[in-house]
Amino acid sequence: MRLSGPITTAAALACAVSALPKPHKGNKTCPPFNGNFSIKAYQVYPENADFDFNNCKLYVGQIWNASLGIYDPYTSVHTTIEFLNISHNPSFHLGAVGADRRTGHLFLIADAAMAFPSEGKDISGTNWLMQYDPVSNYLLYKINLTETSQGKYGGFQDVEHDPEGNVFVVGTWPGTLLRVDGEGGEVREWYLPEKIVPTEKGIGGIAALGWILLAQGDASGKIWRFNMNDKKGVPYPIPITRGNHTFGASDAIYLLPKYKGTVLLVAEDTIGISVFRSKDAKWDSAEFLGLVPRPSTLEPGTNVVAPVQVGDAVYMVVEQFGDEGLGGPGTAGNRAEFPFLDITAEVEKML
Repeated sequence: MRLSGPITTAAALACAVSALPKPHKGNKTCPPFNGNFSIKAYQVYPENADFDFNNCKLYVGQIWNASLGIYDPYTSVHTTIEFLNISHNPSFHLGAVGADRRTGHLFLIADAAMAFPSEGKDISGTNWLMQYDPVSNYLLYKINLTETSQGKYGGFQDVEHDPEGNVFVVGTWPGTLLRVDGEGGEVREWYLPEKIVPTEKGIGGIAALGWILLAQGDASGKIWRFNMNDKKGVPYPIPITRGNHTFGASDAIYLLPKYKGTVLLVAEDTIGISVFRSKDAKWDSAEFLGLVPRPSTLEPGTNVVAPVQVGDAVYMVVEQFGDEGLGGPGTAGNRAEFPFLDITAEVEKML
């Protein structure tokens, strides 16, 4: 299924917003779900994932085909949504996917494909932030983030939003945060390091709770807290009051809904998922509770890329990076089954 939808610049978005389909809302309780499962579909290669508690569907950023996967874990039905001029275009990857539980809309990033393989040496190309309504199957907007970054920084790979619908986009080469106004579409630089050096890897993932934004992956090896109400992002390094942990290369981070934002999971590529807790969910400080290790049974080249809650269970999302390029530069392999590993019991033991 391929979508075109409007191609909307930030300046034009305010005029277009009134004509868009109205957001849908829901407060549904999804049925219990647990156990390992696999998405059996061609070239899914999940880079990130989020579960929508409005419709009980799992959304997957399918990286090398630059497409969106929609998976019903209760029926095992998988659908791929493709985007005109983006999907199957070697200039783009699609990893970031975030569900807005207030509206049910999705935020996706089609990022310039060479930023991560080149480790920031090549951040050229266009980066799109897209908002998609899975109910109407309509691409609500498509904003060119490179018009703001001017090609000085890139590697955009994760999204979050505040209670008013403003969207925050993380870039990794180096660590940056852009803020996209939920009403008018204005994109502005919200957090930039003092010195812009694209080859210095920065923030990998972000997670939001109310007006709190957590980030991890910068060179300091800390978890940062931001106040999304601030005009400009000011990082507060969260002190770890219990336990000791040195981060490896990290990817997506996730605040577990089942624990009301008191438990943070951090995906660390070759290590596993580290578990942190703030008992009052204020994240003034945190405890390191332990590590769910990357299973030794995974194939070489398979990294831990994200944690996600599906129904009431917690999962480790892995990606087979060893398959990259098997069909030529910028292409995926021919895999057609992708495992999601239930780590609920391991996390609960730490609590």
